[in-house]
Amino acid sequence: MENEEELVGQVLSAAGGEIVGRVRIQKVFYLLEQLGLGSGFSYSYHHYGPYSADLMDAIDGAKAFNFVREETRRRQSDGVSFGVFKLGEADLDVPGELGELSAGDVKRYSELMNSQSSTVLEIAATIHWLQHEPGVEDWRSELIARKGQKTGGGRVGKAVELLRNLGL
Repeated sequence: MENEEELVGQVLSAAGGEIVGRVRIQKVFYLLEQLGLGSGFSYSYHHYGPYSADLMDAIDGAKAFNFVREETRRRQSDGVSFGVFKLGEADLDVPGELGELSAGDVKRYSELMNSQSSTVLEIAATIHWLQHEPGVEDWRSELIARKGQKTGGGRVGKAVELLRNLGL
């Protein structure tokens, strides 16, 4: 991808102008990449599933060019801080196509992902990763080993349904 910083802003714009949380933005981009975004960001497995240092660098660049701004907020329940990514003030043209995806596809897929909690999105991305990672024969057992209690409460079923609705 030629201009990763601009792509971050374009995806954010197509996704409705806001993505709440660093885990969520990582998983949205990971799943969009699997659907054909063509960002070229490389991913490895990290604590919360597929993670791209390239994406974080591009987000930092997008903030520097004012394509994106990040607000820090705190959860009311415990005061833990989280980031909210919003469109910046710089002029940004959103092309009709982002990789192999139309801007409308990005919007639709983002709406599906945003309809789920960050934990369900994390589990969905992890399931996809495990299903395509060489050497993992039983993704369900591996998911439980890696995610533990996060897999309870019907979250795995919701994650599988999300992947199905995304066409993954």
